[in-house]
Amino acid sequence: MIKLFQRWMKDNQRINELDRINFKMELNELRNQMNPHFLFNTLNGIKSLIRTDPDKAGMVIVKLSEFLRYQLYENNDERTLLKSEINFLSNFLDLETIRRDNLSVKLSSDTDCSIIKSIFLPPNLFTTFVENAVKHSVNINDEESFVHVKIDVKDNFLHFCCINSKDSNYIPSASEKSSGLGLGNIKRRLELLYGHNHTLDIYSSESQYEIKLTIPL
Repeated sequence: MIKLFQRWMKDNQRINELDRINFKMELNELRNQMNPHFLFNTLNGIKSLIRTDPDKAGMVIVKLSEFLRYQLYENNDERTLLKSEINFLSNFLDLETIRRDNLSVKLSSDTDCSIIKSIFLPPNLFTTFVENAVKHSVNINDEESFVHVKIDVKDNFLHFCCINSKDSNYIPSASEKSSGLGLGNIKRRLELLYGHNHTLDIYSSESQYEIKLTIPL
């Protein structure tokens, strides 16, 4: 009985270790899938601008270099500063206003800056949501579209909200429809990181699309 118990303990330890390894591998795989997805869309935007507006294309390339610097040097740890994530999203939205006409963006927070500078969280939790918001805010009649992002910290929870305008007459291309893969990846990553301790709500109407995410800190 003692030998059986010892063997059971060892087998349990091996199983737990394998679970931890698989958990970490899946997290890394999901995270690595998002970065090329973001880069691919940005490079496509630059390619279009080179033909239509070379000056804007140059500005976008400068912004892209800042993104890559962040990805290479600040974004490889398991956790990063919330302030760095907000700066990254701000730069991305600024880039999109350069690349696109009639796009209004807003990134806001009611949380004290000292708190934002002291909070660490897994990197790239919000990039896919904001990227999709920008992509799907396109208006085919060239009317003004918008993306509004709000990030607040309250009672040891982080509250993220992203709202974008929608054009009910706009039909997404096949490549745009495939962006659902990015949303599926981030949903799975949130499940692995937080289990049932997070909430993700998605609301859609004819005129706008809204994401609300709450995660524990």
